[in-house]
Amino acid sequence: MPAADGWRVGGIVDGEAARPAPTMEEVAAEVPEGATVRLSLPISAVLLERMRLPSTDREELSGMVVLQLEKTLPYGGEELTSGFDIIKLEDKECELLAIAVSNEQLDGLCAPLRARRKLPDEVTIFALQLAAKYPGEEVLALIYREGDATILAVAERGKLVAAHASATTRKEDFLAELPRMLLAAELEGTPVNFTRLAVERELGDWMEGLKGQFAGVPAVLMPMDGPLEQGPVNLVPASWTEEQQTEARRAKLREWLVLAGAVYLFFLLAAAAYIIWLERRVGAIDAQVVEATPAVDAIGQEKARWAALQPATDPTRYTVEILQQINKSIPSEDLHVTVFDHTPAGFTVEGEAPTASMAVQYMDALRSNPELSVYHFDAGPPEILPNEHAHFRIFARL
Repeated sequence: MPAADGWRVGGIVDGEAARPAPTMEEVAAEVPEGATVRLSLPISAVLLERMRLPSTDREELSGMVVLQLEKTLPYGGEELTSGFDIIKLEDKECELLAIAVSNEQLDGLCAPLRARRKLPDEVTIFALQLAAKYPGEEVLALIYREGDATILAVAERGKLVAAHASATTRKEDFLAELPRMLLAAELEGTPVNFTRLAVERELGDWMEGLKGQFAGVPAVLMPMDGPLEQGPVNLVPASWTEEQQTEARRAKLREWLVLAGAVYLFFLLAAAAYIIWLERRVGAIDAQVVEATPAVDAIGQEKARWAALQPATDPTRYTVEILQQINKSIPSEDLHVTVFDHTPAGFTVEGEAPTASMAVQYMDALRSNPELSVYHFDAGPPEILPNEHAHFRIFARL
């Protein structure tokens, strides 16, 4: 809030004591990242209006307050932010203090905070916070300074009910104007039967003069540099809330992107390490292959020699044995084998059968002969000769 010596900053971090700062720019620079910012406005920055409305439902009261304020102020509903604090509930009626502030004024005041993405989470009235310090006082008069003005505020059991500003900080001028302020408050229906007077500690030399105005009312000095109570009304504009939510989503997205980048980098490094390991493994295998190549070549040569010798060492591949099985498989003496050609890779049989079906029967017999099971047989359809016999050709391959 504006004070005589600059800005009084309090509650930037929960539990932190108030301290003076010359400008809002310096205030914004001092706010640590992630801190909760609470802005307390002076009386001169807001409109205060006490209302009695025929409802006790907060939602209904909110709509009624906006309608009443629009009749009083030269602003549309979207140009101001409003709130209210209930003073007293009576049957079906409610007495409350309505508060309104211009969004344009708030935007201008908080421009340094917005530039640093530190918009306040709470905007309240300093007088409300002072009144909340004295919930046990039936009717309390508060006198303190705000910038170039001196404020007379009235509270009932911790609730602010009215506030009047005097455009002076000089004791003599304020004491001269105080009777008029008290009379104006009484005409507005504000209770003035004070049970206690609380005066800003720095105005201690005003006490004698004030006691003359508040005859018989006990007076205390009020410290202004302690932590402030949380205000009962929050005047944060809806546009700020949307802006902060958007910024929160952006911050969350940045966190996810950073995390995704870290995960991607981890997998990239893991993949690089795996590729290096594979290269080393392949190199080791290549070395083993080079080392084993002579032995493999020797085994291959030995295998080739044995393959070449197999026809001579395997009885099933002897020419005589194969010829015997060919003759053994002949289904009838009427079928004649006319050609037999044997090579290491297989053999060929040609012949003539009385009928095509007998030629096919002979082919099936060769295939089913267990002694010739190592061969794969292939044959085309029998060729019918002029004498109506069937010529066949059968190929057998290993």
